[in-house]
Amino acid sequence: MTRANLKIVSVSSSSKKAGKSSLASHLVRELGADFGLKVSSGGTHPTTETIISDQDVIERNGTDTGSLVKAGAKQVIWVNSAEGSLQELLVRALSMFPDNGLIVVEGNSALEYLDPDFAVFLMAVPLDEFKPSSRGALSRSDLVLVDRTGGLSRYDRDTLASALKTLAPGARTLFFDDQAGRENAWREAAITAREMTK
Repeated sequence: MTRANLKIVSVSSSSKKAGKSSLASHLVRELGADFGLKVSSGGTHPTTETIISDQDVIERNGTDTGSLVKAGAKQVIWVNSAEGSLQELLVRALSMFPDNGLIVVEGNSALEYLDPDFAVFLMAVPLDEFKPSSRGALSRSDLVLVDRTGGLSRYDRDTLASALKTLAPGARTLFFDDQAGRENAWREAAITAREMTK
């Protein structure tokens, strides 16, 4: 699913607390993205609404959507999908954005239906600890950022790189082991996203 004149950058991850929201906000800021879309699935969030665009909710401090607004997105929408309804909700949410511009989409499950211009994946845990939506998102990625500052520090780079080559054959992989490495990896993600959304 695409929109003819809307450029899409997707951010997904292996697990919670991998840095997905921070990277999405970074990309909004660095790319001057016009829009942001937060996608949650499985109905675990405390709301019965499925498409949230109310600015009082979207702009709340400390929320993923609030971070996207703070980073500079002019319009942010949150899709909170129950099982089985995500595709329809994504179509409706995307139709709420203007025809032209750049959108950063945060959420693994969105990649089941979106065809982004650029997809970046953050890996912070071993493959056997991936959340269910992660493997599909990984396989659709253009760039994989491997965070070896935590749970992956004990894993050999070559072993990880070999596994990723099989699971994400079209993706380039960057490893980082510290804060400076993280900043360089995120900078590279922004540079690559800019090139792929021209």
